[in-house]
Amino acid sequence: MTLRDLALGAALAALLSPLVGTMPVAAETVTLRMSTWLPPNHQIVTGSLEPWIESVKDASDGTLIIKLDPAPIAKPAGQYDVVKSGAADLAYHIAAYTPGPFEVMRGIELPFLSPNATVGSQAGYEWYDENVGFDKEFSDVKVITLMVHGPGMVHSKKPVAGLEDLEGLKLRVGGGGVRLSEALGATPVVMPGNQAYEAIQKGVAEGAMFPFEAVAGYKLFELVDHHLEIPGGLYTTPFVVLMNPRKYEGLSDAHKAVLAETGGVAGAAILGKGWDEADANGRAAAEAAGNTISVISDAELARFKDSAQSVTDAWIELANERGHDGEALYKALVKTMDKYSGQ
Repeated sequence: MTLRDLALGAALAALLSPLVGTMPVAAETVTLRMSTWLPPNHQIVTGSLEPWIESVKDASDGTLIIKLDPAPIAKPAGQYDVVKSGAADLAYHIAAYTPGPFEVMRGIELPFLSPNATVGSQAGYEWYDENVGFDKEFSDVKVITLMVHGPGMVHSKKPVAGLEDLEGLKLRVGGGGVRLSEALGATPVVMPGNQAYEAIQKGVAEGAMFPFEAVAGYKLFELVDHHLEIPGGLYTTPFVVLMNPRKYEGLSDAHKAVLAETGGVAGAAILGKGWDEADANGRAAAEAAGNTISVISDAELARFKDSAQSVTDAWIELANERGHDGEALYKALVKTMDKYSGQ
């Protein structure tokens, strides 16, 4: 090596030395485990969760990977504790399956609010984040995003057109549907969704309150002949995507930024879209089976709203008891739903 080469090397080193430690370094690949309780071929796994997981991977240039567990490690109601304890890094938890701690969040379940899952998921996240704060009811975990299913409808063996048809009708319900069914005069049969088929088949239930997704997902089109559509739905159910806080804090700033980018309202839009596609599949299955799909009349919808007002009033009172202005909180929820509905 000549003196000239040495001189050039020294000069180059001098130019680069200020940049040492400031140049970007490829992020370390991190794999997170996500607890799941739905079958791997369920529409919500393939249509909502997997596209969202892919969005996280894409946003991180492949360095943040989320893998769904191959089999459930807890029942649906145990998903919050799975994440809190660190048995899994992530999970999706139905707030209604843990009665008590998430009652303000469950305002999202109130009737006639959510026209579809894409709107309801985005509006639900924004409303709760801006008006309540996830740290209030979810202090033991890190909330990444949330989703809601499509509008809850009535699917039954016999026609349902009005309140008189619901009187005493045994309907499988869960989540927000429990309160609604009682207010409308039906007899609630409370059980997980995956037990609905057998319950209707055996006569334990005469129908179910579900989004249209379940008509195909649980093959209810084989058992029920009638479907009543209600604008805004009789209810919806929030699924909260949770992360273990210690695992979250252990992530790099770059990976935290990825979850911020793909979570929140943006993540809710991806997850909600999958539910809406599943609803379309369920409706198509009902049509293919030759079932009757009816839309509630305006006059009967007004009667439903009058009967269901007690459910909304009870939630407003509960929100008041928990230190909020319940009426203002409800109005903010309606306004946020309208915002994402384009109204």
